[in-house]
Parts: sequence; structure tokens; C-alpha cells
Amino acid sequence: MIVHYLRPFIGVFALISTVANAELSLEVVKNTARGIDERIQVNNAKQGIKPNPIVDDSTFVRRAYLNIIGRIPTYQETQEFIADSTPDKRHKLVDKLVYSPGFNSKMFNFYANMLRLQTNQGQFGLGWHVWLREQVNQNTPYDEIVYTMLASSGHASDNPAVGYYLRDTNMLLDNISNTAQVFLGTQIGCAQCHDHPFEDWTQKQYYQLAAFGATLEYNRSELAQKKVREVIEFKRGTAEPVARNDRKKRRNNMRQEAQGLRNVFRDFRRNEVNYISTKQLQLPHDYPYNDGKPGDVVSPAVLFGSMPKLDASSSGTEQLAAWVTSKDNPMFSKVIANRLWAHAIGYGLVEPQDNWTERSDISHPEVLDSLVKIMHLTDFDTRETLRIIYHTALFQRETCAFELEGGAAHDFRGPLLRRMSAEEIHDSLLTLEMGNIDDKENKALNYKWTAYTKGIHHLMEMSPKEVIELGESANEVEKKTRKLRTQITELRTKEAEFKAAGETEKSAKVRRDIAKLALQARQIRMDASSDKMVSMTMTRNLRTRARTPLRASEMPAPYNPGSFLRDFGASDREITNSQHTLSSIPQALSLLNGKESAMITDKRGKLADLLNKASKAEERLDILFLSIYSTLPNEKEKEQFLSLLDDPRDTRALAKAMLTSKRFIFVQ
Repeated sequence: MIVHYLRPFIGVFALISTVANAELSLEVVKNTARGIDERIQVNNAKQGIKPNPIVDDSTFVRRAYLNIIGRIPTYQETQEFIADSTPDKRHKLVDKLVYSPGFNSKMFNFYANMLRLQTNQGQFGLGWHVWLREQVNQNTPYDEIVYTMLASSGHASDNPAVGYYLRDTNMLLDNISNTAQVFLGTQIGCAQCHDHPFEDWTQKQYYQLAAFGATLEYNRSELAQKKVREVIEFKRGTAEPVARNDRKKRRNNMRQEAQGLRNVFRDFRRNEVNYISTKQLQLPHDYPYNDGKPGDVVSPAVLFGSMPKLDASSSGTEQLAAWVTSKDNPMFSKVIANRLWAHAIGYGLVEPQDNWTERSDISHPEVLDSLVKIMHLTDFDTRETLRIIYHTALFQRETCAFELEGGAAHDFRGPLLRRMSAEEIHDSLLTLEMGNIDDKENKALNYKWTAYTKGIHHLMEMSPKEVIELGESANEVEKKTRKLRTQITELRTKEAEFKAAGETEKSAKVRRDIAKLALQARQIRMDASSDKMVSMTMTRNLRTRARTPLRASEMPAPYNPGSFLRDFGASDREITNSQHTLSSIPQALSLLNGKESAMITDKRGKLADLLNKASKAEERLDILFLSIYSTLPNEKEKEQFLSLLDDPRDTRALAKAMLTSKRFIFVQ
């Protein structure tokens, strides 16, 4: 039993849980993993289900790299593992990968898809992206990440976790619904408009939960207002006095003075969340039930369990954060434990993962209880929890090649066969082209966010006189660029007319003129940036995409429609975990003819370089199989393919055929 294996180490866990980011001993991990395997096997034996056989080294190394760090191993990494003859090499590989930068890359995708993070939604989206990536890299405990987001307030430049609320600006009810779904696995969205038709949730309960966020205010910036008031007071002291009883003139003066600073502070309210203690949530005007009347003020109340004892000054969202992330909240721990299990094994102990009900079928309740205990003993350390799962014998077993539908339970005689995610395919092709680039970061993201935050902080430190001068400069920049934008719009209309008439030379000339005007506008903004304008105008135009290829986690998301990643099912980040692995014709065409696969076999790619250096056909075939499939070719494959390896064109054709095969696309 898992309890049997955990009992000797509870003291160790308790000690470790007091130290941030502590690494469990391998012996503790292996014994705990063994207990999980035992519970699965005992449960399955009662139903006459036998575990699948353990996979060979080639299958394991490929699976380990894809499941743990989100890409296939390089040619050299595969060679090293297969050549290693030590008996515990699989355990050593798991630990090596769990503590590698690649693990952080895949975990960031896990969080970002779950939270619907959109990098370019605004400055706050960029800040949320950079902040979340830092939390993953630091292995911040899961409950701490969630609490920080749910309790957040202020301007994004000071607290980028407010991106969680700004993601759904002015949509409090939708945000609360998403919070319950993502962190508690509870779908209450139907109760926003009426009592839930299939569950016990009422519309009143929905509004009571949403009432924790009733005081949230999206439409103003206290940070900007404070500075504007400072400037207005300064201008009053230098302007001609206005009669005390001439209120209308005083208001007009204040409005004009504030308007002059509009271009300096115009983005502030879009990037800030504050609280107004007097705000309240009321039942809708058409509320039909007898437990309340339309327009009644709603008091906050939790869906289940009890509210932790907090200081009386705690805000509503701080109360919500404390309740959601409490160890006494049973759903919080169960939902993340189940998500991590599915992340590692390919299918949840409960499916669907974000719609738990009284009818939910838990395939192995004892295993779920054990994972919850592990989460609590490690203080919600997702890295160490996943590490234990990756050390199970289950993770080493042959996959089950059948499809489960409708939330059916999986017996876990082995992991579920699955297709690579869009990010895994992208990152694996990149590995074939460039090798291991797991530690390469998109510095453009950091640069843009740092420039923005520095600009905001500098603005807050400016004297009123400097702010006034900055406002005048910003207004001038806006005037000039608006004029250029108008000219560009007119020229684009002309370009379209010339194209429609088939006048290609005139169309090309207009296109050149447009490029010149765009360059002028950019230069105006660049000149303004040297005048301390970077925080207000320039950061909208700074690049967030790196100039060199990077892993998917380092790219702003959601990825553009029609891009390689979206074609292969990457999330549009509109709803939680909307990524998919459905096949399509554009996917096949991308692998056959797209630039991603073409770069792998051209003269610059790592794989092409290895093939060019090989002197024999047998060596080239080994390179192809080890690089793409992480295994050596068998005798039949040698007989079938060796004759193709003498001609470079045939070699490239074989490589492309291998990349389009199910053997490459699926994680066995």
C-alpha cells in the first residue's frame, strides 16, 4: 500500500516541506512510486487486468524526453542512453530531465494553456507571461502561484500577476466561472443565468461566489490619478488664480489639464486592477427564484467547505484566494494532482479533468489520495510530484493503443498512446535542426517588459514639470503619427485599386511609398523613446518574437491562425486547455513541404550535418533512425532502406517520409 511506503518517510517529507524547492532523496521517490504501482496493480488484479510489459530502452528514452521535457532526444542523447549499461540508468535519466531547463519549458506550456494566457493581449499580458515563466523556472509552489494571482491588485508594472484578472477585464462573472473550473474542477457556468439543470449549483450560489470579486475595479488607475493630481496641483500653483466660487471654470481647467496628459497615461487603466470597498454585486434584474429578489445585494459565500480564518481587513479576492488554495479545500488538491497525472501519463484518473461531479468515475481512488498526500507533504511542489510519477513502473510500460471516449475510466495497465502535442512536434523538429536549445530564452520578451516597467517607474518619479513636458512631447508624437497613419490608409486603398486593375508597377510604387511612411512613423517613435517615452508609446512596437528559432514556450501566444503550431492543434487560449491532436491535411502538407521539415534536411541543419559527415550508407541509416525514432534500424529496415542512402536526394526523401510517419508523430 502507498501508506506503507510513505509512512517511513513522512518525517523526511515534513522536514523537506519547510525548505523551498527542496529535492527529495531518490530512495524516497522510488519507494513512493513503487507504492503507486502497487495500488494500481492490486486494483487491476481484482478485475483480471494484467500490466503491460516494460518497454525497451529506445522506446523509453524517446518517451521520457517527450513526456518530461517536451521534445525528442538528440542523436547524441539517444546514443549516450542506449550505450549506458548501468542498471539504474532510467532513474538517472528521469532525474536529469526533471531538473533540466526543458522541464520548465514544458511546464510553462502546461500552465499557460490551463490559464488561457495571451502574451500580446496588452502590456499586462506580456508581464503575466514573463512573471509566470519566472515562477516555473523557480519551481514556485502551485498554491503560492494560484494565491498570488487570485489575491492580486495594483498596476501590472508592480504586480504582473494581475494579468489573471485583466485577462477577463470587465467580465467578473466569467472570470469566477473560469476560476472554479480551472482550480476546483467545478463547472458552474450554467448557473450564471439559471439554476444548473444537472447539478446542485444554484444561480444564487454562483453570485455568492462571484461576490468575493465584487469590489474589483478595472476602469480606473489609482497610480495615474495620483500623478495627474500632483501635476494639476503644480499647475494651479503657477497659473492665474481662479475665483473660489467659479467651480465650472475650475472643473474645465482640471479637465483640460488632465486631457493634456492623456497620451502619457492612456494605457494605465488597461493594466491595473484596484478595489472599491463600496462596490457590491446584485442579483440580476430578472432573477426568478424565491431565495432572493432582483437587485438584492449578494454577500460572499463559498461553494463548499468553510472559509479559512483571516484578518478582518482582507479583501474579497484575498478571501477567495485563501479558500481556493487551502489544503482543507478538497477539490483544489485533487484537481491539480489529477492534472499532473494526466500531464505525465496521458490520461487523468478522472476525466474530464475540469468537470468533477458526484457521478465522476475515479479509476483508482487510492492513487488519487496518495497524490494529494504527496502534494500536501511537499507543499504543492509540482516538480517533485511529477518526478515521483515519472519514476513509476507504469511510466515504463507499453502504451495502450485504444481510444477512451466520454470520460471513460482508464485502468492504467500502461500509459495511453497519444499523438505529440503541437508544441512537442515543433520542438522536436527544432531539435533535429538545431540540437538541444532548451536553455535558450526569448530575451526580447524580457527586454520589452523591463523597458515598460522601468518607464512606468521613471514616470512616477518625474517632477510635475517633467511630466508636463512629457505630455506635450507625447501629444506631438501622436499628432505626427496620426497624420502618417491617415496617409498610409489612403495609399493602401490606392494600392488595392491598382492591384485590381492589374497595374503591378503602380501598385509596387505605392507599396514602397507606404514602407517609407511606416519607417518615418517608426523613426518618430524612436526619437520619442530617447525623450523618456518608451513606457507609454514605444513598448507597443517593440518586438516580442526572437530573431532566432526558439522552443514554443518562448514564443508569444496564442500562435497565429494558419501557423505551424495552430495547424497542429495549439490552443487559441480562448478557453482553458483548448489544444487538440486532431489530424488534418494541412498537417501532412506542413511535414512534407513546410519550412520546418525542409530546414532539417538542408545543409545547415544538425541532422544534415551528421549525414554529410557519414561515409557509409549504414552509418547514415543509423543516424536517421536514432535521430528521428531514437532507435537503430532492424534487419528488415536495413534491407528495405539501405539502397536509398547513396543518393542525397533519396536520403532527404526518406527523412521526410520518416517525419510524416505515425511512428514519429505518436508517443509510444
